[in-house]
Amino acid sequence: MDIARVIGIALATTFAVLLLKPTKPEIAALVSVVGGLLVIMMFVESLQTIIDSMASLISRTGIRSELFSALLRIIGIGYLTEFAANVCDEAGNTSMAKKVTLAGKLLILILALPIINNLIEIIIGVMP
Repeated sequence: MDIARVIGIALATTFAVLLLKPTKPEIAALVSVVGGLLVIMMFVESLQTIIDSMASLISRTGIRSELFSALLRIIGIGYLTEFAANVCDEAGNTSMAKKVTLAGKLLILILALPIINNLIEIIIGVMP
C-alpha cells in the first residue's frame, strides 16, 4: 500500500465531491462512496499480513480460535460501521448515521461477550 496513492485518491475524490455537490448532490454522494471503497480496497492486502501476525500471536498464547475469530469480526464491524456512518453523515442523514453507529456498537458488544467471559474465567482461575 502506498500512502501517496491513498492521499491522491482521497484528494481527487474530495475535489470531485466539492465540484459536484452544488449541482448533482446524488452523484457527489456516489463519487464519495466509490472513492472510499477504492481506498479501502487498497488495504485488503495489508489485512492479510495483520491477520497472519495475529494468528501467530494467538497460536503462541493458546487462546481459542473462536475468540480470535470474534476479535477479527469485531474489528471488521468497527471499521465498516464507521465507514457506513460517515457516508450517511456526509449525505446529510445524521440520524441514520447515529443509528448505524449504535447498531455497530451493539453488535460489537454481543461479539465481545465470549471474550469477556473468557477473561473472567482466566481471572477467577488465577485468584487464590
